[in-house]
Amino acid sequence: MRFASALTLFGMLLAPQLVCADCPDDAPPWWQRYARILWSAGMETGDLSEWSQKVNSDAADSWAVTAESEGIPPRGGDWVLKQSVTGSVGGTRMQRYPEINSLAAAGTTFYVSWWEYYPTKLSAAGSPDSFFFSNFQIASADDCLACFHPIWGLFVDPSNFTLVLGWSPNGMAPAEGPHAGESGKRAYPSTRPIPVAQWIFFEVMITPSNTFAGALKIWMNGELLFGQSNVKTRFPDVGIGGAMWTAHMAYGSSINPTPATHYIDDVTISLRRLGRGCRICWRDEGVEDDD
Repeated sequence: MRFASALTLFGMLLAPQLVCADCPDDAPPWWQRYARILWSAGMETGDLSEWSQKVNSDAADSWAVTAESEGIPPRGGDWVLKQSVTGSVGGTRMQRYPEINSLAAAGTTFYVSWWEYYPTKLSAAGSPDSFFFSNFQIASADDCLACFHPIWGLFVDPSNFTLVLGWSPNGMAPAEGPHAGESGKRAYPSTRPIPVAQWIFFEVMITPSNTFAGALKIWMNGELLFGQSNVKTRFPDVGIGGAMWTAHMAYGSSINPTPATHYIDDVTISLRRLGRGCRICWRDEGVEDDD
């Protein structure tokens, strides 16, 4: 199965290359070939059929809605993904499996990009210690395919509406990590507040690895917020373990306001960094420095 996945990915890697090109918002199909976009979801089908799975727990849900009906500006079309925590605690996750599973099996670096919109800041409804909100996580499976084990996740700091990168948020990541000689949960803060009432462009670079050869970078509107190298990004291939995927989510508790809502649009999985706006350049021998 992993051999077949590697062959499929090898075929993708043989696609034509550009040295430098523009990426308009209404990029035609030929651009997707050059940018190596493997999958995308714009919700323009009016539903969530582009995704592999929706998972809800407690008081939360995801819907395909029109921007007009929500009173927000459209992004790349009429439809967007709406995600809300509707009670004191809840989680909703949208997940896509095939492409990332193949990339992880081949150890190939890939990018997940999306646009995100917050109508208002999220803050603590009570004690800051009881607040949390996560919009994106990298998950993997050990020996339990029904288990959700986030390896890395993005979390909102309610004091200043910045993002925090967390390792092993539920304490279930591999015992040693993220770097060699480390263990237990880790949190890496940022200083740039999340813009409100405007569409924000997020890019995540992931180098899959079950050893300390992995890497992770996260940009917001083209600014590098987080960069981690020589880290684990998934579980090892033991038994039925090793699967890897990402989740776009609204997951949290004790949030003000409630419902706690954000919107997602134009999600992509690609082999090249798209760049905000969207400008992408690379040398013939490899990708240019993404910093």
